[in-house]
Amino acid sequence: MWGVDMGPTNVDIHTDDGRIFNVCLTESKGNLFFFHGWSNVTQHLGLSKGCFIVFNPLDCTTFKLTHFIDGVSGSSFWTYLLRTSSHFYVIPEVILPETFSTSSDLISTIMINNNPFHVRIETDSGKFGFTVGIDVIVSLLHLEPGCFLIFTKYFGNDFNLKVFGKNCVEKNFLDVDRLHFPLVPPIDAVNEIYEEPHSRVYRFSRIVGTDFMLPDRVSEMAKLNICLKDITIILLNLEPPIQFTNGTRRERTNNGFRYALRRWSKFMKTAGIKVRDTVDYCFDENDQVLSVEKVVPYVSGRN
Repeated sequence: MWGVDMGPTNVDIHTDDGRIFNVCLTESKGNLFFFHGWSNVTQHLGLSKGCFIVFNPLDCTTFKLTHFIDGVSGSSFWTYLLRTSSHFYVIPEVILPETFSTSSDLISTIMINNNPFHVRIETDSGKFGFTVGIDVIVSLLHLEPGCFLIFTKYFGNDFNLKVFGKNCVEKNFLDVDRLHFPLVPPIDAVNEIYEEPHSRVYRFSRIVGTDFMLPDRVSEMAKLNICLKDITIILLNLEPPIQFTNGTRRERTNNGFRYALRRWSKFMKTAGIKVRDTVDYCFDENDQVLSVEKVVPYVSGRN
């Protein structure tokens, strides 16, 4: 980094409050250490043993330091990857907006390298946390328990995510072979509307995510812009078919509203579908019925 002999050198550390500290950096037995000047940094920031610190190299002798107190730094918080059986990641209360909704259908968009993932936010024992959808991220990125996760809130209930390996180095995933990010709903593979003798029918195909946003055309045909209402669902992929009603909800966007089905996780369980399956849907405007016509299970491309 700073020479063949790896001798001590001075580096600058920039803190979030604008202070700059000159600190000596040296190497011993393959590890790097800060010493002269480092105590000034810890005293200024009030750091103690166990605090989580992130160093972002700005150049070969300059670092930007971000420190976390009680797991939180500004609009960011950190946690570590739990074992697969325990996908509930608590979101500190100070991170959530004051208008945070307790709706069981709340969905967060988590961005990783400009790739969006939908993750459900649920409550457990009075705490809010990420649940369904984290498993998709773990699977696609081949993360191992013990990795460090840093979530940064950027808008409403949406977050950016950075992942650090157990060696404390940030992962960029650029060297992961055959990484296939899932298409995030709503993405309609087929948009087809046609006339039938007594109605108009709209067919579309979608890769299953952790929520279900209705296509704008279906929302219009169901007249959800006038009032929210239950929609009749028929699961034609099952034998015998199952029929039930399902509630709807709205979300505000920059251009107005978009509409979604409520209790999506229960819908998935009833229909026997899983995240990343491909599902063919059909909406009949006359009968106001949304049908699941076909389910194609997801098959991993890995050997």
